[in-house]
Parts: sequence; structure tokens; C-alpha cells
Amino acid sequence: MGWSLRLLAVLIGFIAFSFGAWPVFLLAGVYLAFSLRKPKGRRAANARQELFPGPKRPWGRYALGALLFLLAIVAWEEGGTFSPLVFTLGGLATIFWPQLRMRGLTAVVPVGESVLLRSRFLPLRWHALAEVKLESQAQTRGVAAMDGRLIVFAGKTPSAFQVLSVNALSYKQAEEKVVRLLRRETRTLSQRGAHLLPLDSEDANAKLSQELYRLNIGTDDLEAATSLPFDVLALQIKEGLIVALRAFRVSDPVGSASIPFPDLHSARQPLFAEVVEKLGEKHGWAGPDEFSPFIAALDATRAEPIADRIIMKGEKEGKLLVETPGGAPVSLTRPQLRLLARAYG
Repeated sequence: MGWSLRLLAVLIGFIAFSFGAWPVFLLAGVYLAFSLRKPKGRRAANARQELFPGPKRPWGRYALGALLFLLAIVAWEEGGTFSPLVFTLGGLATIFWPQLRMRGLTAVVPVGESVLLRSRFLPLRWHALAEVKLESQAQTRGVAAMDGRLIVFAGKTPSAFQVLSVNALSYKQAEEKVVRLLRRETRTLSQRGAHLLPLDSEDANAKLSQELYRLNIGTDDLEAATSLPFDVLALQIKEGLIVALRAFRVSDPVGSASIPFPDLHSARQPLFAEVVEKLGEKHGWAGPDEFSPFIAALDATRAEPIADRIIMKGEKEGKLLVETPGGAPVSLTRPQLRLLARAYG
């Protein structure tokens, strides 16, 4: 029960009191009193987070939302028909904007037989998730060279994923734009021993289908942001600097798919390379796997015909078994193979 809901309860109680709706006023008061009680689990979580600096509350957004609610009351008193509804919806959207962005605008659904995820509520917004594959354990500088929106999943060894987001009118146009983004990123990363493997839409959907709890930490303390026991770290990187981040803990391993959004901005933008180094010291990065030499071979033979670079070895469990000349076979879905061939072509 966050402060947004408590503020809404106060506003509803105030409106109900002004109209003489005593039952609603009393219910709002009961809810407010109950919400101030902290469960033991939440008290423990808050105690842990007291070790880290907390961000300032967005009182400006709350004040604007309260002003819109007051305008709704004035419009109602003046006999307005649509204006009270418009102001009320505007106030709700203003106060609950982070929740709308987290659970509404970032919600995605998989597109069958592709690597694309489509926004649940924005039909022209498309996404793809690409995992970073290193050629060797020592080449984490490849991760540090990434730019744009990233997601780091913690565990025994952290794994990094790049979020490729585009606006398009159709699936074909969206895939073309994602291919162009992948081709540009792969040329930059391959020089540092890192490569990108686009995830099949079903695998990406499963990876993102978790209920996340937003950790209340600041962004100015780099040591806190990297040492916090997070499960998911969302980052926005621009020219090697972290311009926004948000750390999450998994509250439920099963939920609707949503792309974690970095919504904490810092005036002191730390170097992403430093964060990569600190995360590597604490957790270690995932080393090369069977996909690393396969994609490295595709990158090294970009100028050759695709038929000479990929050898089909059959099909297993709905996936294609493919290999490069002299390499070991790997399992890929048809959409993954299609995008890899185009991105490294």
C-alpha cells in the first residue's frame, strides 16, 4: 500500500466529506489507518533498504494530481458534464503514472513465430530482447560498450539483455527496423568480443513474465546500486553513462510479461563501465556458451554467402540444428536463425 493509494484515499475522503457521503468518508479513513500498518515482511524489507539512500518523492506530481481533483470538484459544482470526468481521469493518470507505465505501457505480448513482442496497449510499439554472448569470460568490456536500454538479470552469474524498441505500422516494418538496430549494435560489440542473440518471442515472454517489486534506492550512491541484492536491474545508457536505472526484486516468479522500466534519474551519471566492473567483482558475468563461437563465426564471415556460412543438420524438438563450418551444432528457432542471418549478413 504505497503513498499513491494513501493520497488517493485522502482525496476521495475529502470529496466524499464535501458531498456529505459519510460512509465513503469513513471507509477511506479506515483504509488509510490500515495502510499505515506495516506487515512484518515489509518492515524487514524497509529495514534493509534504510542502508541505501532513497529517492525524493514526486510531490510535484502529487500536487498536480490534487489540483486536477479540485478542478473536478469545481467543475461538478458548476454543473459541468464532461469536464469533471476529464479532470478526474487526468488526476488519476497523473498520480498513478509510474504504475500505468510499469504495468500498462510496458506490458507486452509475444508475436507467434517471431522474435518480436508487441505492446499490449500501444499497438504501434514493438520490442525484441537480445542476450549478450561473450567470446571469453575476460571480455566484459563488450557489455560495457552497450548503449540504449538494458536489463541485467542476477543469479549465480548476471546476464545482460538489450531491449530493442521500435515504432511500426506492421510486423514486417517492425522486423526491418529491429534488424537495422541489431546490425548496427553487432558491428560495435563484435569488435570487443561480444555478440547479440535475439530471443524467440516465447522465450522472451517467459523471461519477462515475473511480478517485480521496485526497490526504493537512490542513484547517486554507485556502491549501493551495485551491491544491493537485486534480481533485475533496468538501465538506460547514453554515451557510456547511466542516465536512469531501477532495481527490482522478484515478488512472484509467475506473472504477466512486462519490460522493466528504469525510472530513477540521477544528476551524477555514473560510467556504465564502472558498474559492469563492480557487478563482475560481486557476481561474475556469464562466460561463453555454445552460441558464442557460432555467432562469432557468423560475424567473421559477413562477406560470404549465407549458404556457405550455415550448415543445416536437421531438426530437434521444434528447433533447427545448425552449425558453421568446423563448429558444433546449436539449436535455434526459425525466427532466431532468420534474424541472425540478416543481422550478421
